[in-house]
Amino acid sequence: MITAELLDAVRSAWVFDEIMNKWCLETFGRQQSVRIGIDDENPPDPDTEYPVIAVTDIRQVRGDSVREISWELEFGVGVVQSDISEDSRGKTMTGFVQAEQLREMAEDALYRAKIADVSSNSSTGTVSRYPLFVSGSVIPIKMLKSNRRAMPG
Repeated sequence: MITAELLDAVRSAWVFDEIMNKWCLETFGRQQSVRIGIDDENPPDPDTEYPVIAVTDIRQVRGDSVREISWELEFGVGVVQSDISEDSRGKTMTGFVQAEQLREMAEDALYRAKIADVSSNSSTGTVSRYPLFVSGSVIPIKMLKSNRRAMPG
């Protein structure tokens, strides 16, 4: 597999994941939009393209002496949500929780599609700019290199 094929598989996993599609429709009234790369000059429109899942970076390790090809896939999810649940003991920014849920669903979609090894460890982080909430993740992806060589002659 080459990087372009990997990114296409990631995009398909996120676009066609039924669990995530259903949750986004029920939660936000629309399905998630998926981006491979972000244009800083023209970012996704919060009014029409959120919730959003976007690959923000990909790093690859490869060479003739290694038995596997590996990538670190960095992606982020974004939700716009102004709801706040409150009781006498505290407040919860609903969008913060929803961003975390969507990030976990995006990771799970990659696991279900067998793009990432389910035993992988992702690292995550969250940024809050109320009512915009973004959660990001870096997932390691490894594949064994093919030992097949072209036939001589």
